[in-house]
Amino acid sequence: MSKATMKIGVFLGTGAIVLSACSSSAESEVTPTVTPTPVETVVPIAALAEDACFEYFSVDLLRSEMNADTSGLKKKQRQALLADMQLSVDQLVVSIDAAVIAGELPAKALSNAERIQNNVNKANPQVGITSINKKQLKRINTSAERIERFCVAAGNDLPVANIDARSN
Repeated sequence: MSKATMKIGVFLGTGAIVLSACSSSAESEVTPTVTPTPVETVVPIAALAEDACFEYFSVDLLRSEMNADTSGLKKKQRQALLADMQLSVDQLVVSIDAAVIAGELPAKALSNAERIQNNVNKANPQVGITSINKKQLKRINTSAERIERFCVAAGNDLPVANIDARSN
C-alpha cells in the first residue's frame, strides 16, 4: 500500500466515525411511530337533549291522539286532552330551552316548540282539543316534525310506542 492510499483510508475512516457520531445525536434519532389500534367510536348522547326529546315523545303521543278521530270523545275527554297537551307542551318548551342553552340542540328547536305552544294555547279550554282549527293543527304538526328531526340528529330515535300510535 502506498502512503497516499493509506492517508485516504485513514481520512475516510475518520470521516465515517465523525458522521456516525453526528447521526447518533438525540435530534436525528428516528422515533418509532405507533399506530393505535382502531377503537369503536361511541357518540355520547347529550343528557339535556335526551330529556327534551323524551318530552317531545310524550307530546308526540298526545299529538297522535289529537290527529286521530276525536269526534267520539266526550266533552270532558276533549277538555282533558287539551289540558294534557298544554301541560306537555309547556314542559317541552322548558326542556328544549335548557338543551338549547347547553348547546345540545339548535335554537330552531326552541322556536318550533314555542310555535307549538302558541297554537295549542289558542285553543278554547271550554271546547277542548276540537277547538284547534286545521291551520293551527298543520302548524303544530310541521313544527313537531322539525323537532323530531332535531331529536333524531341528536341520537334520540322515535320510540316504537310513538310509531304504533301514529299507525292507529
